[in-house]
Amino acid sequence: MPSVLDRVIERELRRELKDALIRFEQQLRQGGVTDENVKNRLRGAKQFVAFLYGRYLG
Repeated sequence: MPSVLDRVIERELRRELKDALIRFEQQLRQGGVTDENVKNRLRGAKQFVAFLYGRYLG
């Protein structure tokens, strides 16, 4: 069973990753990237984040 500290760290990590993805999307849109390319790049970024998160947990 994870400790309270582990749960806090995990929650904060998820929040930081979510915020980073939001900032990434905003930067793409402000840079004039087409909507279809934004979707594709976000999908790739989310897959990468899921990979990193999985490596962190396990």
